[in-house]
Amino acid sequence: MTTALTNTFLDHFDPVRLFGPIFDKELRVSSRRKRNYVLRFAYILVLSIFIVSIWYSTIGIRSSGSTVYQISRFSSAGRHIMTTIAWFQFIAAQLIAIVMLSSSVSDEIRTGTLSVLMTTPISSFQIVTGKLLGKLLQLMVLLAISLPLLAIIRIFGGVPWDYVVSSVCITMTAVMLAGTVSLMLSMIYRHSYTVVMMTILGYLLVFCALPGIFNMLAVKGVFIFDRQVTQSLLALINPFVAFAATNGILLQSGVPKFFSWPLHCLIMLAVAAVLMTISIWRVRKAALGQAFGGSCKLWSGRIFKRRARSNLDNAGSILPVTGPPIVWKEMRKGFVGHSRTDRIMTIMLIVLFCLAAILLLLSPRNNIIPTLLILGLYWIAMIRIAVFSAGSIADEKEARTWPVLLATPLDGKDIVRGKAVAAFRRNVPLLLLYLVLMCISYIIIGMRAFPQILISLPITAVDMVCSIIFLAGMGMYFGVRLKTTTTAVAATVGSYLIMTSLFRGVFSISFRLLFSAIGSSWFIWVFHGTSIISSLAMGGIGIYQIRCAERRVRRNIF
Repeated sequence: MTTALTNTFLDHFDPVRLFGPIFDKELRVSSRRKRNYVLRFAYILVLSIFIVSIWYSTIGIRSSGSTVYQISRFSSAGRHIMTTIAWFQFIAAQLIAIVMLSSSVSDEIRTGTLSVLMTTPISSFQIVTGKLLGKLLQLMVLLAISLPLLAIIRIFGGVPWDYVVSSVCITMTAVMLAGTVSLMLSMIYRHSYTVVMMTILGYLLVFCALPGIFNMLAVKGVFIFDRQVTQSLLALINPFVAFAATNGILLQSGVPKFFSWPLHCLIMLAVAAVLMTISIWRVRKAALGQAFGGSCKLWSGRIFKRRARSNLDNAGSILPVTGPPIVWKEMRKGFVGHSRTDRIMTIMLIVLFCLAAILLLLSPRNNIIPTLLILGLYWIAMIRIAVFSAGSIADEKEARTWPVLLATPLDGKDIVRGKAVAAFRRNVPLLLLYLVLMCISYIIIGMRAFPQILISLPITAVDMVCSIIFLAGMGMYFGVRLKTTTTAVAATVGSYLIMTSLFRGVFSISFRLLFSAIGSSWFIWVFHGTSIISSLAMGGIGIYQIRCAERRVRRNIF
């Protein structure tokens, strides 16, 4: 009798029975993919670099002082290392969730299997929850990797268990929210990199720019709520503000007056449940759109419907080719693009630029939100360069026009360099917006720091140029080697993130080694010298990858 009841209980609460065979399929496929093992290795590598860097910045390279003094610094080191690991996994887990779920439904639509799934007894709930939980389970494994490390660091003292529990819970709910947003957008947009960029832009606007505007208005006394109430409300509905408040409790740097992380987690779970309900409702319409040649759009997409344009007026007209033919062909798409998605993205970028400029001009100097917006705009520009570089060749392969292009008199050098130049030129307006914000920030700093600005300007320019060269080179190389646009873009962006973390981590450690060896008299020159060397190394790798792509153009044609 007991065995029968136990078996009945296990059958009803079996995860496969609850979430359907899609969840079981995702678990089986994930355990066989090499990319998941590479992801875990990269995650541990970058996490180790961050830990070593923060350890050297807190304890130092050389042991100085008595043993009692060294032991007294362990508490401070434990808090700094704990907050570094918590912030790293908070941001990295959300980014990984956005990337992993960006192609969850669009891949099914592109391969034509979503409409077949809808003919089976599998419900829309099982499809959406199976896709979501199957990917998030891999993220839970990554978060579980750092849990023993967080528990061990508590030995240093100064880190309560409440912080460990609250940071992990806020991170998990934020990952759930990011995953549901990416899953819902994957039903609308075809390519995964479009989903990633739209999600990041939405996060910058909703969770960074708008809260910064509200907080600035509350500080100046022109908002409907005062500063304490505004910050408390933002901590409840904004995962980044809530996580910063949790760290403020640990570091005793100030927290909102009314803050409850369990209530924040419940609100985030409720929002994720609403988005998941919308996804369940939209997945069947996405399948019908695939079956009958339509497209899946949200109700807000009707606003951006364009009227059909007749091509009779341009029939028979041939535009002359000016300049290099590859650059001319790619620039025919324009800086913005012709699709509705490109126009929406351009509008969001302009709004983000305007809000960042307003915050730079009106907010206090110690406000970190304008700096985050400038950094976000820079990363969006870098991602767009990676997309246009890697996707320019991979799109030719997917459209079956790559053999036709290779049959022209153009050699590999003309094709690769032309597409790299076009990828840069199409992102010039976005880079100019970033430079305008940088100039505004330098002007606001004032003439007191004019010598430092004069030194940092060329270093910033060298870093940006070398990053562009690296992304263009890696994008061309992966576009030649790989078959699909999504894989090429993911490999390009992933290599950039890993190499940036590696070079920045090695730069930080080597800088501290040199600083401890030569003293503080050469502080500025050692700092700038090591940063320039790391930037030039990445630029050299990009040039080498461009040449490798030129040599491999006529391989892997199909």
